[in-house]
Amino acid sequence: MMARATGNWQLATMIALLVSVAANAAPPPTTCGRTDAYSLALCAYQHRDFVQAESRFHELAEANMEDPRVVRALYFLGRTEMKLGKYEEASTRFIRIYALDQPFYHAWNCDFLLGECRKAMGK
Repeated sequence: MMARATGNWQLATMIALLVSVAANAAPPPTTCGRTDAYSLALCAYQHRDFVQAESRFHELAEANMEDPRVVRALYFLGRTEMKLGKYEEASTRFIRIYALDQPFYHAWNCDFLLGECRKAMGK
């Protein structure tokens, strides 16, 4: 009985190890193969290159306000600024999103993120 229990434990450990290795070998996000400015910014964010992502999203956020990607760029710029500890700047982004597109603000949980920024700033 003891040999069977040990064998089951070893099998479970082996499966867990294989699942872990497979999860770490996942392909890069699909946006990383695209060359438009938004995809490049999003790819930098997904690869945790927050300094590069901030720069790219900032350029997009200041671009043509008619472009529907601007609100998304503002959103990810705010998220990036949060990752960099720039909570005051991120708060400003989420408030701007509310002024530009309230349905987006609510659908993408910007209220929660704004609250997290305020909490991080002690407000």
